[in-house]
Amino acid sequence: MIQKLLKVLNGKVTDNNITLAIFMIIFASSNFITVKAQDVDYSGTSAANFLKVGVGARSMAMGDAAISIVDGPTALYWNVAGITRIENDISFVFSTMDWLVDTRNSYIGAVFKVSSLGSFGLDLQFLDYGKIEETTVFRQNGTGRFFSASDFAFGISYARQLTDRFSFGVKVKYIREDIANANADAFGLDVGAVFRTTFMNNNLRLAATLSNFGTKMKFKGRDLAITYSVPGNPNGKQIPAELTTLEWEIPLLFRFGISNYFINNENWRILVAFDVMDSRDYTVRYNLGGEIGFAQTVYLRGGYKFNYDQVTYTAGLGLDFGHILGTKIVLDYLYLAYGVFGNFNQFTLRIDL
Repeated sequence: MIQKLLKVLNGKVTDNNITLAIFMIIFASSNFITVKAQDVDYSGTSAANFLKVGVGARSMAMGDAAISIVDGPTALYWNVAGITRIENDISFVFSTMDWLVDTRNSYIGAVFKVSSLGSFGLDLQFLDYGKIEETTVFRQNGTGRFFSASDFAFGISYARQLTDRFSFGVKVKYIREDIANANADAFGLDVGAVFRTTFMNNNLRLAATLSNFGTKMKFKGRDLAITYSVPGNPNGKQIPAELTTLEWEIPLLFRFGISNYFINNENWRILVAFDVMDSRDYTVRYNLGGEIGFAQTVYLRGGYKFNYDQVTYTAGLGLDFGHILGTKIVLDYLYLAYGVFGNFNQFTLRIDL
């Protein structure tokens, strides 16, 4: 898409043309979502909603205002174009967070930078619901039998820095949901772009992403097999049958982000970021976040989320041990207040080699 747009723009790969190209992508993507959702309420009509649960304590501590600032393997989730900003050849991340109703959301990602080709990444997001006791109409307090449920998404990504200011990336992922002996799966596509402008001493960044554009999900499995009693049959005849389920869309998300380092030197860093997120199954949401860094070692973060049902403010901190250990090891923490659901904590560990 980028190459075709650049051909339209006289075939020249310039900063001005790339700026125009990224905004053309933004307009086309947002117009697609708006037209699709026009005059229709899609609330509660998406499957695989775990794809909306963020990852990475730094990004979430900044109120999910992430797509223009991510520079580690968590960019594989937020904006795949961001993996081009990793300085080392290899970078790993592991993140885990307690989540709603005693579930746990975990994430692992790895990025490999090949100077002549670009950056490649692998990531896995896993939501574990734990063990759930079976209930029936006649035994509503439980049967003593338990089943498990889980969701996961595995992705393969590629990103490339097309100029010294513009990066573009794409990710293909396999998505699956399991509950007892039934499951559903789908394939999804993410695309993202980051542009570093010449404004504000080259610190102002723009970004756009389109996530979860893919196939539909439909549950299948042996738990859908039933025995059907033929009505009116004098012999009580029974025949094997199977329940049919509907297909559901995965949650298509569009984000636009802007960020700026107002101070960026060896002693202090002050970063402010703002994202707009549109989805097929809820109204537009806004995310605002900030980060203050001292001596490139200690970071304090906070954020606010607008137009959400329960969550509002976020907070967190980060410790970069690179200057102490000689190897970039970063530990980030998130505190998330989630209204009636209580408070959640997330820890993220990143190692660059």
